[in-house]
Amino acid sequence: MTGPAAPPTAASRLVATGGLGTSVPSVRTAVLLGSLGTIVHLLGAWRVALWTDEAATVSAATRSWSELADLVSGIDAVHVLHAAILHVWIDVAGASPLALRLPSALATGLAVAGVHVLASRLTDRRTALLAAVVAIALPRLAWAGIEARSFAFSAAAAVWTTEVLVRAVARPSRTRWAGYGVLAAVGVLLNIYGALVVAAHLVTLTVLRTPRSLLVGWAAAAGTAAVVTAPFVLLVARQSAQLGNSETSPAALVRNVVVNQWFLGETPTPAGATTPLVPRDDLLHGAWAPAAVLLAVLCWGLVALGTVVALRRRDPAAVWVLAWLVLPTAAIVALALVTGSGYAPRYATVSAPAVALAVALGLVALPRRRSLVALACVLALAVPVLASQRRPDAKNGSDWDVVAATLGAHAAPADAVYFPVRPGEGPAGRSLRAVRIAYPDAFGEMPDVTLAASPATSGTLWGTSADLVASVDRLEGVDVVWLIVRDDHPAIALALDLATLDEAGFGLVVDHSTRRTTLLEVRRG
Repeated sequence: MTGPAAPPTAASRLVATGGLGTSVPSVRTAVLLGSLGTIVHLLGAWRVALWTDEAATVSAATRSWSELADLVSGIDAVHVLHAAILHVWIDVAGASPLALRLPSALATGLAVAGVHVLASRLTDRRTALLAAVVAIALPRLAWAGIEARSFAFSAAAAVWTTEVLVRAVARPSRTRWAGYGVLAAVGVLLNIYGALVVAAHLVTLTVLRTPRSLLVGWAAAAGTAAVVTAPFVLLVARQSAQLGNSETSPAALVRNVVVNQWFLGETPTPAGATTPLVPRDDLLHGAWAPAAVLLAVLCWGLVALGTVVALRRRDPAAVWVLAWLVLPTAAIVALALVTGSGYAPRYATVSAPAVALAVALGLVALPRRRSLVALACVLALAVPVLASQRRPDAKNGSDWDVVAATLGAHAAPADAVYFPVRPGEGPAGRSLRAVRIAYPDAFGEMPDVTLAASPATSGTLWGTSADLVASVDRLEGVDVVWLIVRDDHPAIALALDLATLDEAGFGLVVDHSTRRTTLLEVRRG
């Protein structure tokens, strides 16, 4: 006589249903929602000035394949696959702000579609629709959609890797396990933090008490992806010093994780500034800051409600979502605390789809009418945040578009340009040469007075610089020199440069400075 059958595990229920939820994903709905996500995220992309990180993308993507390989062997390997994609894309579409950001908007649209498909498999159509709408409005994804970096791609890879794994758990096959392994490898190559999503999958399968045969399938697929990406991971690890070092106070860390990371994205406030660069006549001036806090409070409340209800029902969806949300964030926080490299909220973009799913679980836990009210509040609070992200100076307060326009209006092809390097930083130190990389048309063929080696020749992002004193002979036959200087450049260093130019015969100075950039036109006297 046999005893009573053991209660089915969450994983076995998943396998038994075969459909993983109560609905089959609608391809048409997923495409429509993904397209809407791309459109919403792309709005205003052409208005926002490019900034340092995006100039780094242009610098890498516009060099030859051999030059790109030389660059990533020493720096920025973490973005190599994205740079390769943009290399091909720029050849076709050009390097305007809109063209550079369109692939990211398409990627966030793909992520939104993936959220709908995944939520349909794990839950039901109503939850899937709500999750996709939240994903469209989520400031972190919206920010990634107008950022010419790899973060939008990593979010799309994360959600579709998870979707394929969910299907492989329900109906295992060699094709699905192979697909999972390929997508896991691609996710890591797009952004190394994609490896944390794969680790979250292991946690999920373990908590759900997945049958051993499925764990073996996961291990084979994930292990293959690990072997394939190992050289890349080791190369990136050797370049970790490029992250720099910064102190992260407990208050700043909490604010980043709780608010900025998901519900603010980024703002028009430059690093180190205390107030946003938003004109007083903007109708939404100042609204994004309290809106982001209120949005965080509302969404975290929904996440808590949805988690409690789902866990009480022993709903596997909660386990999938929580592991994906918590583990990457915890790992990145731990890395920042251990290494002192500072905490950048954008690194956790791989978990943004999980946030949308977690919020949706909270929405469906409410009565239908209250659920609609809560969703309306989420969308209303997201509007000023998304609007702030699409201001011209939204990228860390960058006003490079104004600098480029000023040069276009006043500079002549025979003029020269000088990008001072911060004292003590060496030939490859920081300067605003990145502006020329981001907006090359504004500079034309203007000679760069102190350029020692181009970015491609030097294997660096910005090139290397010589000392101005040693470069004065390059000014022979030049009547106008444009000095383009960072706002944090020491005043004494700028004064010494002007004295050097004065000795070389340049006396008349016209100040075209912007809010964040010193832009001086120095004429031969």
